Amino acid sequence: MLFHVYADPKPEGYYVNEPFGIYRTILDADWLLYLLLPLLLLIVVGGLMLAWRVHEIPAHKAQHKKMRQAELVSALTLLGLLEHWVWAVALFFAYVDWDAFEDFMVNILRRARLPAESSAAGNAPTEAAPAVAVAPVAVSPATEEPKA
Repeated sequence: MLFHVYADPKPEGYYVNEPFGIYRTILDADWLLYLLLPLLLLIVVGGLMLAWRVHEIPAHKAQHKKMRQAELVSALTLLGLLEHWVWAVALFFAYVDWDAFEDFMVNILRRARLPAESSAAGNAPTEAAPAVAVAPVAVSPATEEPKA
């Protein structure tokens, strides 16, 4: 017998809370183990598949967004199998909008360079001329010429 745990049946009073009737029969039956082993294997395989799908979320997100860093994120998710904090870095890289971050940083750098360029040239900042209000011009649809 493949799953037979003991050769002799246990004597009465062996269990602390002695099972009786059908419960004792089920606990002594080998067929229960034949049912539970495949169920246990299915649960373990299903759990591993779910863990892998969760683990690959950053890589799928990066590929879906067609990011330039998609290969970096994929490599970090694989390294995350060994060092778990690397997976968190991959998740961060996958979900940050790098184009918006790049635009933000470029705007900061442009604003930082403008005063330095004007002072280096010796030009004092000039005040802008006041805006002049212009009256709207109506256009006739038939002639397409402006009317004053």
